[in-house]
Amino acid sequence: MISEIADKLASIFGEDTVIYAENQPDGFKEPSFYVHKALTSTTHELAGYQAKTDSYQIIFFAGDENPNQKMIEVEEQLVANFDYVGNYLAVNRSFTPNATERTLDFQFDLKGRVYNTDDGEKMKRLMFNGTR
Repeated sequence: MISEIADKLASIFGEDTVIYAENQPDGFKEPSFYVHKALTSTTHELAGYQAKTDSYQIIFFAGDENPNQKMIEVEEQLVANFDYVGNYLAVNRSFTPNATERTLDFQFDLKGRVYNTDDGEKMKRLMFNGTR
């Protein structure tokens, strides 16, 4: 799912957007995005379905040049365009700018409904003794 989030960010901000999914020992190139998964929760439903919520955090590192303006522009783009990732709806979106660190913290949940398939052995025949 992180690669799909990265694809979504690239579609919004351009293919040359720098996106990280792991900590970098030499630091982050700026401006850039860092994406990581925070939490997964599921609720069982009828007929083998589950309601699934994956929580993610994206941190935008604005860099030294006009960081406040960049954070505002990135937030506006995400508000307008970050609605679906694949088949999952992005909900509970929240933005927290940090002028001191020059970062924008974007947290959201991806909600979906999944079906767990049972690939076990199926019944091959049924013996019926009775009346119709």
